[in-house]
Amino acid sequence: MAIVIDGKEYDDSKFSPELRNYITSRQELQVNKTRLNLELEKIEVLTEHFNKKIVDLLKEEAKEEIKTK
Repeated sequence: MAIVIDGKEYDDSKFSPELRNYITSRQELQVNKTRLNLELEKIEVLTEHFNKKIVDLLKEEAKEEIKTK
């Protein structure tokens, strides 16, 4: 199977086991990075959602407090 590194194509079947392990490790890191970036995006969206809910509820409770005084 061919693999492209720095614009050059290599036959990875000729790589040493050590080099193949490094390439596999790097690929796994790239996959993990992508997964973690997606998780961070979800966290940002949910944080914004909960921030809005907190602000809305604070306003609502402040109105109720004024009514009870």
